[in-house]
Amino acid sequence: MASSTFQTILASVKDAAANVNSSQIEQFTGFRVDSVDEFMRKTEHTGPKNYGRGFLAGVLGGIVGVGVKMIVDRSMAPDTVQFEDKLAEDVVDAAEEAAGVDLSDRQEDVAEAIVEVGIGAVIGGVYGLMVEALPEAKATASGDQGGGAFAVVQQLAVPALGLVPATAKDVAKDTMENLAGHIAFVATAEIVRRASRYYMEQ
Repeated sequence: MASSTFQTILASVKDAAANVNSSQIEQFTGFRVDSVDEFMRKTEHTGPKNYGRGFLAGVLGGIVGVGVKMIVDRSMAPDTVQFEDKLAEDVVDAAEEAAGVDLSDRQEDVAEAIVEVGIGAVIGGVYGLMVEALPEAKATASGDQGGGAFAVVQQLAVPALGLVPATAKDVAKDTMENLAGHIAFVATAEIVRRASRYYMEQ
């Protein structure tokens, strides 16, 4: 099962990458499409520190990251209760009790989603401040500078590809489902933060 999940993700990424026609995108938008390396190089902020802009860029990254995480969680682990889900539920329950109101299930779901977006915004904002103060703190895809996401993916891929016994495959499947949304959050938050911070200086 973990192997098929991993292969589905890999196939989807390959299909999406193969179907991207950068010249059509450039013609439609009027903007040149950067490669990943060009984007990373272009959005590397080396100017003076501005903590307000760093915080705002992080907040934007966190908000978009939460949206992507929710989509990935629904797709990869619809029945898994994430830490953030439980925290948001506790916050909404406490607010209901304090206010003396009783929300419907639908209203509770909306309130919990708003709390999760708020948590993502705060985490993103703090991250944006950290990167502004200490640029080496940023999430990086480079293996020689930490590459945490790639280390996790590598650890999951070995059992998922059938190179270890079935018990480890089950553990890898659970771990992959639990971590997929968090990895998507971190990657999205960093991309949006970098792009936002870059355009704030233009």
